[in-house]
Amino acid sequence: MYYCKNCGKEFEKPEKTYETHHLSNPPFELLYVCPTCKSSNFYEKNSTHCRCCGSRLPSGVSEYCSPSCKIKGERMWRRELKKRQSDLKDPLNMIVKECAIYNNSHGTRYSYGQYVALIRPKLLKEGKKCAKRKKNT
Repeated sequence: MYYCKNCGKEFEKPEKTYETHHLSNPPFELLYVCPTCKSSNFYEKNSTHCRCCGSRLPSGVSEYCSPSCKIKGERMWRRELKKRQSDLKDPLNMIVKECAIYNNSHGTRYSYGQYVALIRPKLLKEGKKCAKRKKNT
């Protein structure tokens, strides 16, 4: 089993692709990529311990040592996923992400406080301006 760090998906086997490097004839470079997002940033999962209780797994068993551990472990993972999704919707995290995007696109290094005090009000004012202004005649 493989796990992609980019998209977070698990898959049985990677997809084969060939990088031509703008050449018309071989030799081409063989690459293995995630079938979902086509990223090469993945690794093979080798589980030697139970994902729930941490006990050593017998040979031939993967991820969970018993059906009860599987139920508990999947419940824990669902709760963690729900928590992560709610963290993404948190206003503070959204502003921190805005600040990071602004810094990357403008080549600046504003802190969260500087961004909120200096930059964000200007951006909000620009967003409120009407694109179609009427002229007084």
